[in-house]
Amino acid sequence: MKIDITSIVKNSGGTIQISEKESIEILGTGLGTVTFKGPVEFNGSVTNFNGMLLLEGVARLNYTTTCDRCGEDIEKEHVARIDEEIIERSRTVDEAEENLEDDRFAYSGNVLELDRILADSLITSIPMSHLCQDDCPGLCPLCGAKMKGESCDCSKQDPVDPRFEALKGFFD
Repeated sequence: MKIDITSIVKNSGGTIQISEKESIEILGTGLGTVTFKGPVEFNGSVTNFNGMLLLEGVARLNYTTTCDRCGEDIEKEHVARIDEEIIERSRTVDEAEENLEDDRFAYSGNVLELDRILADSLITSIPMSHLCQDDCPGLCPLCGAKMKGESCDCSKQDPVDPRFEALKGFFD
């Protein structure tokens, strides 16, 4: 996503409203078991504060993954709040000599590229675990059958830990 910021680059305090929906190539490869689907929708604004741009808004993205308890495929929507400070690239070069650990995003000229900013914010805010439902029962620890919908006879049996099998007849 490229945003024309010509109207606010020289206008301190100027704001541009953004409402874009576009695919981001960086997110095309997915992330582990997470596969991103469709375009990223971003609604927000860019404001110039004495040469530093403040990007604020909300990004939305649909993705598919598997439930961490039962392994079922699920589709979810991810919403991430974006709040980033973006500095001009010429300032970044000067500051890089003084401070090599500058992790802010930069822009150059009259165009602001949102792809890397949105991708980084979305990827770092994806939840670490995914459940198909909050009370997902998962899999049977003995036979591996899904506890949701499928039935197994394991609950009727009295399971014995194989490590204690030798002690089973000890008290007889």
